Amino acid sequence: MTENLKHSLDSISSSHSPHRPSKISKTTDDLSDDEQQQQQQQQPESMSQRPGIQRYLLAIEYIGTRFSGSQQQSNCRTVVGVLEEAFHKFIGQPVSMFCSSRTDAGVHALSNVCHVDVERISKRKPGEVLEPHEPAVVKRAVNHFLQKNEGDVMVIDVRSVPANFHARYKAQERTYFYRLLSGAEPLSTFEKDRAWHVPEELNLRAMQEACKVLVGHHDFSSFRAAGCQVVPNLLIVGQITNQNIR
Repeated sequence: MTENLKHSLDSISSSHSPHRPSKISKTTDDLSDDEQQQQQQQQPESMSQRPGIQRYLLAIEYIGTRFSGSQQQSNCRTVVGVLEEAFHKFIGQPVSMFCSSRTDAGVHALSNVCHVDVERISKRKPGEVLEPHEPAVVKRAVNHFLQKNEGDVMVIDVRSVPANFHARYKAQERTYFYRLLSGAEPLSTFEKDRAWHVPEELNLRAMQEACKVLVGHHDFSSFRAAGCQVVPNLLIVGQITNQNIR
């Protein structure tokens, strides 16, 4: 975790704060040879990249209230759509963004990770390929345009990565937080769109006991479509506390 509480892409998985999960706490570089081979078999075969194109890995945070999800959709405002528009204004040509995790409408993200390929073309001499931008320049420029578009998305870290690094297929861990607030009183103004309000009092001990069946390694093959590339074996580490329950 950096000093300003925004994780860099080098954040390690030892940070267990319920407020700020690490960006990429585990990648295929941390896996055994057998695990890496299994992961590579799931990656798209076509990952070639033309000379002069730089792949960037971005960590982003966003408030999902005004988004129809993260993935690109026609006639809808999405996180990827806003990011691609900002990059287009920055480099003057369209790009395609790939996220490590999809989020639905109204879902927020503290640290979703995406990758994008950028070819830097001279604006003074069209057709001339220039050296790639430094990551810090990409972060500053893209955020400039994002702030002009509602300001509910922000790039919090950028790094240059090899052409075969894929935000989705290289990611090994994803962390989700579900916040519930119980009680008869209405939600605080600051909690609206940030938590699910349950008017009834919740039985915390019963919830903790019920969640024990989810913790551990599970095979979720029956929940995925035929031909899905996602590994069905999933390790769930769950915890319910009264931190967010009143």
